[in-house]
Amino acid sequence: MRFSKIMIDNSYYNALPIALAPHKQIQFIQVGCGGTGGFLVPMLARLILALEKGGIAAEGVFVDFDSVEAVNVPRQNFCEAEIGLNKADILAVRYSLAYGVKLGAIAEQFSLSMIQRSWQKLIIIIGCVDNSTARIELSQCLDYESYYFREPFPEIWWLDCGNMGQGIPAGQVLIGSTNKFDAKAAFNDFKNPSFCIHLPSPSWQHPELLLAQPEEFSKNPISCAEIAQRNVQSLFINQRVATEAIEMLSQLVLTKTLRRFATYFHAESGSSSPRYTSQQTLISKQDSSKYLIKSADAL
Repeated sequence: MRFSKIMIDNSYYNALPIALAPHKQIQFIQVGCGGTGGFLVPMLARLILALEKGGIAAEGVFVDFDSVEAVNVPRQNFCEAEIGLNKADILAVRYSLAYGVKLGAIAEQFSLSMIQRSWQKLIIIIGCVDNSTARIELSQCLDYESYYFREPFPEIWWLDCGNMGQGIPAGQVLIGSTNKFDAKAAFNDFKNPSFCIHLPSPSWQHPELLLAQPEEFSKNPISCAEIAQRNVQSLFINQRVATEAIEMLSQLVLTKTLRRFATYFHAESGSSSPRYTSQQTLISKQDSSKYLIKSADAL
């Protein structure tokens, strides 16, 4: 069988790998254990196991106040026997036993107080949420100025997962480290760069992520299950988003080969569009962002 060549954006060849802060341990804090989050957990447990075998201490913490409802089956990674139980608790127990890795659960809404920094600890926050309130809290995690590191490497990264809903089999995964992005400070040496240090946060890339959706204005808050019913999703889209997310995480912390900060895809057409960590792409992204801000200010 003959395969055609895979077409890759030319900017990939000019993209640079991401250099992480020196660390001896990694903590993954996943916020949201529903649609995408539920399917991401077992893959994240496997990544943690691989890191442990490679000599890097790693752990996962899952945050979700929601409980399993009948409508979650079969769209989420739960079964009928788990209805009524907390999602984060179920997944932490299930996969810590399955893989023998350290996984914890917090059955509450996410807050900044859950971020506990320590020396040579890399924190990666994974957003699997469907509302602006949660994303605003996630975005604020990147506003902290490092106390432990007197160098330009960020100690907190935020990866955000999302899909379009409305039955459209499309989604995106975004990753970044700062809400105050400056392309000139994105690399170790702007004139002669060899690796990337900072990337624009998901909310910097797409400010609309922090805008409230219509259902969030309701005087009578509705559950996540009801939101899912109103914004019907493609049956397997959550697994596709989770797969894209774990691949980016694996390349970031395990193989150290990640050269993109965003991936957009449409499952029906089979298309995928990444954004690479090249100077040209990041400068262009910054310029387009400035244009959008000026346009908005003129309104």
